Amino acid sequence: MIQVSFHGAMEEVGRSAFLVDTGIEKIVLDYGTKLRETPPLFPMPIKTKPDCILLSHCHLDHSGGVPIFSANGDSVPIFAIDPTRSLTELLLYDSVKISHEEGIHLPFDDEDVMNTIKAFVPTKYRKPFKLKKSEVTYFDAGHIPGSAMIHLNFGKKSLLYTGDFNTVDTRLLKKADTNLPDVNYLVTESTYAQREHPPREGVEKELVELIEETISKDGICLITGFAIQRLQEILVSMSKRGIDYPVYLDGMAKKATTIINKHKELLREPNALDKALEKVQYVNSEKQRKKIIKNPCAILTTSGMLTGGAVVWYLKKLHDQQNSSLFLTGFQLEDTPGKNLLETGMFIHKNISLEVNMFVKRFDFSGHVGRTGLFDFIKKINPEKVFCIHGDHTEEFAQELRDKGYNAVAPVANNRTFDLH
Repeated sequence: MIQVSFHGAMEEVGRSAFLVDTGIEKIVLDYGTKLRETPPLFPMPIKTKPDCILLSHCHLDHSGGVPIFSANGDSVPIFAIDPTRSLTELLLYDSVKISHEEGIHLPFDDEDVMNTIKAFVPTKYRKPFKLKKSEVTYFDAGHIPGSAMIHLNFGKKSLLYTGDFNTVDTRLLKKADTNLPDVNYLVTESTYAQREHPPREGVEKELVELIEETISKDGICLITGFAIQRLQEILVSMSKRGIDYPVYLDGMAKKATTIINKHKELLREPNALDKALEKVQYVNSEKQRKKIIKNPCAILTTSGMLTGGAVVWYLKKLHDQQNSSLFLTGFQLEDTPGKNLLETGMFIHKNISLEVNMFVKRFDFSGHVGRTGLFDFIKKINPEKVFCIHGDHTEEFAQELRDKGYNAVAPVANNRTFDLH
């Protein structure tokens, strides 16, 4: 009897985690945090030492709790696609650093992060490997560089975990690999089960036109986004449409870009990021920041939700410039400074409260599959059973699938363990 138990991402986006027990091996798939909760929320504990962890990608809502295993003395192999190891390392150390700055206690420390990173085992897309009983194959999820859908073949039955995935090409990445083996059980994200994304080409075109318009008014164009995937995609989008103005990259995105560009084989066009970077200068000091904002330019920086990082410095300096612009290129969670700014026109962060007179706009460059793509993917896979997780409306999504004839369930805290027959 194979059993799956869900430990997070139930009726919520965040702290993805579930355990597959084949009777011979115990396999953890992801173990993340709930973003922007203080203190951070982690998945329900897994009370037994697993045989391994299969990591879908580096984002903290999937990886942020993995060092807990090391802290508990349960260090085990962590399988992931390169460059997930280096990107996870970047995010985990930053998470510990921020927690120290904010006086928040995490259930692990730098040493646990170091031991976690040492436990990584690099894997390749479409290269099956054997555990004790199960055969594991990673498929490209198209979400960020190194993101994966994970297929577990138990012999007579199989399970696919989508992680976060995207079914449309972006400037940086090819869409998810949908040429998949048979799937009996599907564990799927449902982040945008209730929403569509606008056509990407139109979003990209509008962003680049507004950057150029801002610069034509002698303004500064401040573009914020997630350090991993988003800002690299924006850079390639700008490059494809021609850059004839100064462009700067600041914040954690510099290190992330270096890591991603070491894995050109994962990119849709291996040399596209290199070409974009020919037009980009990295910002490495406050002195340099003071210099570059004296003239019209575009500055790409973190954080995506304005929760900290270099963007805070820039907003202090630029918030009152009506000829300048602030473009948010990522989803804005409730109660984040980015969301509050969009709703109130005020940037409120720690002891800062500023009225922002810049032109502000959010663009949808989501790396997640939209509603139609999600239904189309499930129709193509045609599994025996679907588990709907990683969404704010998982039960509504499961009901829609049941109405279409699928055996679908949305796990909840008091109904989270299932036998796979």
